[in-house]
Amino acid sequence: MIIALTGSLPELDQTEVLRAVTEARADRGIPLRDLDQHLADHPQALVSGDAHCPAVIVRLAQVLHTAGHTAVIRPACTDCGRSHVGLPRFGPNGRLCINCSARSGKGTCRRCGRTATRLAARRAEGPICYSCYRTDPDVVEECATCGQLRMPVTRRPDNSPLCTSCWSGPQHTCVICGAIGPAKSHGSDGPLCAPCHHQQRRPVRECGLCGQERRIARRATGARPDICEDCYNGPTTVCSACRESRSCQRGPDGAWTCRSCRPGLNQECCRCRRTRRVHTRWPIGPVCSTCYTVVLDAPAICPGCGRHQPLIGIAEDGTRICGACAGTAFDYTCRTCGLGGRTYADSECARCVLIARLQQLLAGPDGRIPAQLQPLRDALALAERPRGILLWLKRSPNAALFASLAASGEPITHQRLDQLPPSRHLHYVRHTLVHLGVLPERDEELDRIPAWLDTVLAGRPAGHVQMVRPYAHWYLLRRARRRAAQRRRPAEPGSFLRTRVLLALEFLAWLDEHGIALDELRQEDLDRWLDAGNTRTYAIRYFLSWTTSHGLTSRLKVPSIPRQQPSHLMDEDGRWQLLKRCLTDESMALDTRAAGALILLFGLHASHVRHLTTTQLTRRDGNSYLTLDQHPILLPPRLAKLLHQLAEAPHTRAGLTRTNRGEPWLFPGLVPGRPTSQTGLSSKLLPHGIDTRPARNAALVALAGDLPAPVLASILGLHTNTAVRWAGFAKTSWADYVAARAADLQRERNTTPQK
Repeated sequence: MIIALTGSLPELDQTEVLRAVTEARADRGIPLRDLDQHLADHPQALVSGDAHCPAVIVRLAQVLHTAGHTAVIRPACTDCGRSHVGLPRFGPNGRLCINCSARSGKGTCRRCGRTATRLAARRAEGPICYSCYRTDPDVVEECATCGQLRMPVTRRPDNSPLCTSCWSGPQHTCVICGAIGPAKSHGSDGPLCAPCHHQQRRPVRECGLCGQERRIARRATGARPDICEDCYNGPTTVCSACRESRSCQRGPDGAWTCRSCRPGLNQECCRCRRTRRVHTRWPIGPVCSTCYTVVLDAPAICPGCGRHQPLIGIAEDGTRICGACAGTAFDYTCRTCGLGGRTYADSECARCVLIARLQQLLAGPDGRIPAQLQPLRDALALAERPRGILLWLKRSPNAALFASLAASGEPITHQRLDQLPPSRHLHYVRHTLVHLGVLPERDEELDRIPAWLDTVLAGRPAGHVQMVRPYAHWYLLRRARRRAAQRRRPAEPGSFLRTRVLLALEFLAWLDEHGIALDELRQEDLDRWLDAGNTRTYAIRYFLSWTTSHGLTSRLKVPSIPRQQPSHLMDEDGRWQLLKRCLTDESMALDTRAAGALILLFGLHASHVRHLTTTQLTRRDGNSYLTLDQHPILLPPRLAKLLHQLAEAPHTRAGLTRTNRGEPWLFPGLVPGRPTSQTGLSSKLLPHGIDTRPARNAALVALAGDLPAPVLASILGLHTNTAVRWAGFAKTSWADYVAARAADLQRERNTTPQK
């Protein structure tokens, strides 16, 4: 090295060379190796000004140039051309200054394939990142202590290398936090550890997320505001462990991991005594994440100060006290309401944050919540679990639809909602507003048909539209509304009406395809269409009945589907075993046990079970009764206990279902004010071996064998003809019962004194 330096710069003597090398920090370790190797390959490196060189050449050239050796040409930044600044990074064309490297120092590593990563050096295949540089064969050496091949970070006096795991630098006491370890920097007051050093260097500005004046952890760019230390959790990327897109940090191996998957310190929790990852350390000791949440969600009166706070400390006599009384800086007090407990964001409890976000979400153009949405705001603000409502506001499309309705500034009516595209989110919003009394009650199953009909008829031939629209409005809907007003239980005719409308459109399209006019339709043409279809196509009789009554077609006949006997029956032993399990197995969900027991014992249809209310369940003289139709049924003790538990259990559904408005459903659904769906109820029973149709058929056969048809119809709400058919299927004759009943009535008339 000395020979190469004096060869290119004859005016240098050995003493000046050693002084310059020492001042350029090139007298030991990796810099000395890089200097020696580069001068051996490029003897004129100091006088050529070539920027394709190690950083030690740049430092040495600047030292020699400052010492007055004008023959030395300092390498310049290949982007901005400045030569009086440090060149710490490599660029595509050579070394770069710190400003230029910040703009172009990222690229694709040609060894591992990472994109948009910082590049550390160039090799034959191209630039490589820092992770690959640390494992590069030209860089790693055998550590003198552990013997592993790693990049050396320092060398012993005998020039033997040490890796980062085996080297322990000078130990200092941080003047801010008191931690003992290597000093990242030395401030005016003394040494600083790495966390305190970085924290002191961060500027204090307004955070673009929370709006508070705090230290900025992530500085603003063109597309992102400043983010403070509390709001920043790391870049959002795919976690290498769970494969979820979350806020992650990069580990020593270069892999990105989220907080849940990141390996941490496992220690015995002072509360639950399980060895788990330490979430935080309180005066009572280390606690896991589960106990952290439990303690903060259960504040109590502190014996020391009398405040309602989480008890995270311990007094000298062993009693639990709050953090302030324990002399720590832990403060879990909401800065808005002053209550103690787990804070949600910006030192506020979840309920205070919820109230503020509801104001933002439901605000109209004037910044105030419309009067129509005030009941919604009150119901959500009083929810038992505000954190769940906050998550709902953030992620649910239903909440976004509420926000758009509020932002429009228009009055919310059924007609206004009918103008929006039909969706399950619109269905939820409408029922919520009806449940809260904002909109009047209406038969939603039927009133949704006109909007659906407009969507279906869009783009259809004009002749088909002129035919199907009056058929749907004046025949199907009119008939359905009349029947709905006479039914004792709510019905769901919407699917049947849609099927009949779609069948009419399919039939008209088939006629056009075969060149047949509707008024020229013959019986053989109709039979040909029916033969090509299935049992669904027989519902065309409703459309042809309407066209015949209006003189549009001749009288045609659609064969009726023969009534079939029940073919799916559950065996009696299996039914009683499932019924016993529903009454005794506490591992099953409470609503699943109750619904299964009602179907297996009384043969109720799933649509009947879902519409049961708590008012139909009564107690009298120590017994429990369930009114299914006209007469209350005496319940067995176990089933009665099960139904009362279900009626008194707190609902685990959405917070809006807990309001007192609407029917007190025994099986409430996810939509406020509505019972659970028939499909959802059946899908809950099926995993437990309860298929609703075979179970109901078996129960009705057993009841029809024990009860007369009139009695069965009156207690279960069946039509008399239906009860008679079940009795016939059970092959039971009740002529003796009818005769005995007639004799009883005659005897009562004979014994009644004449007035």
